[in-house]
Formats: sequence, C-alpha cells, structure tokens
Amino acid sequence: MSAMLKSAALVALLAGSVIGATIPTFTQAQIDSGDAIRQLNKIAYDTAMARASAAKSGCTKDKIKIRKEW
Repeated sequence: MSAMLKSAALVALLAGSVIGATIPTFTQAQIDSGDAIRQLNKIAYDTAMARASAAKSGCTKDKIKIRKEW
C-alpha cells in the first residue's frame, strides 16, 4: 500500500507541477483509511482530463486509458 501511495503521490505531484494543482498534506489516519489515495487519484484524473482538453496533438479524453488496480 505504501509503494502504491508513493507512486500515486509522485504522479499527482508531477501532474500538479504541469497544471498547477495543489497537493494536500495527509494525516496518517487519512493514509491508512485510503482517503489520501482517493484524493490523489482524483487530482491525477482531473489533471489528465484538463491536459487532454488543451492538447493539440490529437490526444482526446476518450483516448486516455485509466488503469484501475485493486
């Protein structure tokens, strides 16, 4: 779980630096409950959709692949 959270945080951080999203600080309870990863996933998703809307190279929202892991 920790590795997945770190990966999601890195993706959200990189995406946020491009678009300007603010990455929140999470408490240990939020991390343990899964709330942190849900918020980071939403930030990453919203950033991807915003980038697709602004793309000029043929990238569209329907071409974005969302990978879900359980």
